[in-house]
Amino acid sequence: MKQIVRADNNACGHLRMIWPAEALIANGDNEIINTRSIFAKLPTTHSYFQRVGEQKVFDLFKDIDGKKIVDYDDMIFKMYGEGYPSYNFVASHNNIEECTKAFVENMDKIDTITTSTEFLKKAIMDNYGYAPIKVIPNFLPRWIYHFDRCETLAKKPRVLYAGGLTHYGQDGKDTGDFSKPVIEFLRKNIDKIELVFIGPVPWFLSDLKSKIYSVPFVNILNFPRLLKNLDADFYLAPLKENIFNKCKSNLKYLEACAIGSVCIGSVFPDSPYSMIHDACQIRDDMTADDISKMFWNMNNPNNWRYILDYQYKYINTMWLENNIGLYESLLSVDKVSI
Repeated sequence: MKQIVRADNNACGHLRMIWPAEALIANGDNEIINTRSIFAKLPTTHSYFQRVGEQKVFDLFKDIDGKKIVDYDDMIFKMYGEGYPSYNFVASHNNIEECTKAFVENMDKIDTITTSTEFLKKAIMDNYGYAPIKVIPNFLPRWIYHFDRCETLAKKPRVLYAGGLTHYGQDGKDTGDFSKPVIEFLRKNIDKIELVFIGPVPWFLSDLKSKIYSVPFVNILNFPRLLKNLDADFYLAPLKENIFNKCKSNLKYLEACAIGSVCIGSVFPDSPYSMIHDACQIRDDMTADDISKMFWNMNNPNNWRYILDYQYKYINTMWLENNIGLYESLLSVDKVSI
């Protein structure tokens, strides 16, 4: 009987640890302990941490038996000379200088790193010379994202934005991942679409608040059902080109595929959304009129269903249950082959 201690219990922790742990339990001979109380004196063969950043967490490694695996789903160190984007308020409570220093000084305490993307793996190798890295993409559990196939396009298309508040500035100055053409596209079409934000309406659209639906955030277990119940025809996923975003995963695309919404997202070199169909890609050289033309072309029922078919084929390769072997491989080797 194998035992794993998985040390997290937040939204990302569910995706990267809690749900994979449950799938491992269901799939075979593994006993999983999901808890932040990782320092209890329990016999373990593996200890799995998410996004270890501060020195105080590394200091506790000495009290943990077994192989240490650290998971990084986002950039929390300086990469290629860049830190957090200025509009991302996570910088105010996560000191990237401290995290970078702690990582450099404690790499020898980590047996294996997992990342969610090839770009993040390469960035860690390039910037810090750490080699034992295994890429495990983000997967969605089918038992939670088990929804009927979407078939009908609304006469007035509903456009959903379900990103967090870290994607644009909270100071009334920086629009962050929302480029001027994307904002102009939304403004020009506000009376022709139903625009929905999970969370508050961004400051740069606040004058249109009466024409925008704002839905409160919910916890991670209720989030999939909220997404589906909103019945969005399109899922908006704009990103600004920077190192932080290149390190991110394609989670928003996965969500769009699972709920049956055509995803329109930003694509640039090493973009996490490179798998988005060409007909739905927002590129840096596009104007608001270009984005509008693309959108209304996709609003054609035949084109919309064609893209949904494309997306459903993709998500059917990305269910956690079908890919649990990637997690099992972490338990069966001492070092990850690269």
